[in-house]
Amino acid sequence: MQNDELIKSSAQQEGDTIDLSQYVRIVKRRKWSIFLIIIAFLIFGVFYISNSTPIYQANAKIQADPIQPNSSPQDQFVMNSMVFLFYETQYEIIQSRKVAESVVEKLKLIEKFKNEQEELKAKPEEENFFSFIKEIPKVFANEEKDKGETQKALTDQQLKIFLARNIQANLSVTGGTQSQIINISYQDKDPVLASEITNAISEAYIEFGLESRLNQIKDTAKWLSEQLDELRFTLQQSEDKLREFRTSQNLIDTEQQQRIANTQLQTLNTELVRAQTQLSEAEDLYRQVMQIENNGGDYRSLGPVLQSNTIRDLVREESQLTRKVQELSERYGEKHPKMIAARSDLNSAISNLDREAAKIVENIKKQYRSAQSQEKSIRDLIRKTTDGLQKYQGNSFELTRLEREVENNRRVYENFLGKLMEADVSGDYDASNIRVIDKATVPDYPIKPRGLVILAACTIFGLFFGTILAFVRELMGNVFRTPDQLEQELGLPSLGVTPLVKRKKGTVEPEKQYIADQRSTFAEAINTIRTGLIFSNIDNPPKSILITSTNGSEGKTTLAINLAVALSQMDKTLLIEMDLRKPAVGKDLEIKADMGLSDLLSGKTDTNVFHQVEGAPNLSVITCGTIPPNPMELISSKRFANLLHSLRDRFTHIVIDSPPTLPVSDSCVLAKMVDATIVAVKAEETKISMAKETITRLKKVNATITGVVLTQASPQKMSYYGEHYYQDSYYGMEGKIS
Repeated sequence: MQNDELIKSSAQQEGDTIDLSQYVRIVKRRKWSIFLIIIAFLIFGVFYISNSTPIYQANAKIQADPIQPNSSPQDQFVMNSMVFLFYETQYEIIQSRKVAESVVEKLKLIEKFKNEQEELKAKPEEENFFSFIKEIPKVFANEEKDKGETQKALTDQQLKIFLARNIQANLSVTGGTQSQIINISYQDKDPVLASEITNAISEAYIEFGLESRLNQIKDTAKWLSEQLDELRFTLQQSEDKLREFRTSQNLIDTEQQQRIANTQLQTLNTELVRAQTQLSEAEDLYRQVMQIENNGGDYRSLGPVLQSNTIRDLVREESQLTRKVQELSERYGEKHPKMIAARSDLNSAISNLDREAAKIVENIKKQYRSAQSQEKSIRDLIRKTTDGLQKYQGNSFELTRLEREVENNRRVYENFLGKLMEADVSGDYDASNIRVIDKATVPDYPIKPRGLVILAACTIFGLFFGTILAFVRELMGNVFRTPDQLEQELGLPSLGVTPLVKRKKGTVEPEKQYIADQRSTFAEAINTIRTGLIFSNIDNPPKSILITSTNGSEGKTTLAINLAVALSQMDKTLLIEMDLRKPAVGKDLEIKADMGLSDLLSGKTDTNVFHQVEGAPNLSVITCGTIPPNPMELISSKRFANLLHSLRDRFTHIVIDSPPTLPVSDSCVLAKMVDATIVAVKAEETKISMAKETITRLKKVNATITGVVLTQASPQKMSYYGEHYYQDSYYGMEGKIS
């Protein structure tokens, strides 16, 4: 059981394995059809190349810098951040209708088109650059009908649009992702025109960029100028309001007024401190004075009195007079004139001293009162200044607001004025950020059609479609190609194969192959069929053998003749030509006989109708004779049955060449009378369905079908289906069997 399972598993794995060699064999088998398809594609390619108009391509290189000349740092930053969109935008601009129309105007293509139209009237078969315009009037037919009028000629504007569209259709723009280079390519059948249009596109693109930038600058300058007028008016209004407010409130500049007020307060505060200090000092002296007056003291103890030079002089004079009075008193007495005079001088000095001290005290009192008044005045002034400053601050808020409004309006105005001056300077700067690196030159060779590429493509497509067709034909084919296919489709054993033998001048006909050379490859194939026939019933080998086919020209007659010759090598054999409608045995074997089987069965003759064949002494042949009008009556007659029975006693083997089964029913009648029936199937031609129908008809009459033979098979073609089939080294002779 395990061995059986292993064998079954191995067989299943072999069945699941893809056999690539089988596909290779299919390709080899269909190589000529594939080759013919490739040739057909190549012929089409050559025809296309010969009838195609050469197309030339002109190329130009330009450099596009995203940074505009004389642009501000802010603009440069924006341009750098959007550089990934810049080049895609430039490609679209170059391919735009605006640039194409500029090229049409620059090269005067409308005039060229009109001139070529005039030439085309004289030479309509001649092709030109504007051949696509031929269909343009049809586009405008409906438009013109709607307007109620028909115009044969297009307007210049319409021509301009369509010429621009044609330029757009033949234009190609590419660029690298890591460079600033843009490649411009244009294709046309005229190489000179192609280079001119390419260069004109480069120039038009540069002019478009300059024009766009200058228009943008002009629009910006115009807008700035308009805004500047409004800003100037606004600034003037704000300045007038500020001036009127200052005049009405007697105000000066806010900052200056604040500065003056701060300085004034600071000065007053300083003076107040000084006045308070003086008042404090004066108040101390004043208290001393009042204390002396209240206590009845002497003013001479006061500091200012002591510090007075006059007081010091008077004190010194008093001291001197006092000593003089003492001296005179001791010397002269009180009533002495000198004493009286000295005491008078002393009293006068004391009086002077008291008056001087009183003056100093009075001055101290005055200074005290003055310090009080001054301190009070400064305080009043500070209070008045503070009140005035507080009152001023109420107006300063409005003043500050007006000043801020004026400052803001002035700043905006100056900013717009600067932008306007920059725009004026930029408008005078006509440098471009686009530069032409390589101008287009006149191309020497066309890029279309590419002969080698087209032929290579035709070869590849031809090979592809030829191979696909070969596999399709192989999969959808309903003809027999191998003996294994015979057994698989018909369910009958395959007795062998008759190789294809070509009919050539000086060669032996297929019908005489076995007679000519019994060791030839063809003879060996017939021997294989003979062996299979005999061993189909080893105990009771068939004596009468019927050879039939599905339709005519399938090699049954050749098989019958050669098999009869092969059987005659073993014993006496008879070959009967039973195809009474289209007899061929007598003609193929070159037997000249007026009388034959039909004459014998109809009673026209009773002479010997047996004929001998040169090279086959044991073979006798009965030809058809006169073609009867009613073959079926002769075949189904009792006389024929008796004749066949009597011939079985005289010959060991009887081979009958019968008509094909499907066209007529003769073979079905004969199949009931013989021991074995062999069906000839022509390789590559006999339909499987028709062969099955033949077998079905024979089985309905209980015919003994011994097997089938694949006729006119090419060993080389069969080898494509497996190496186990016949090879050229064995079957070297090929031909066609009739």
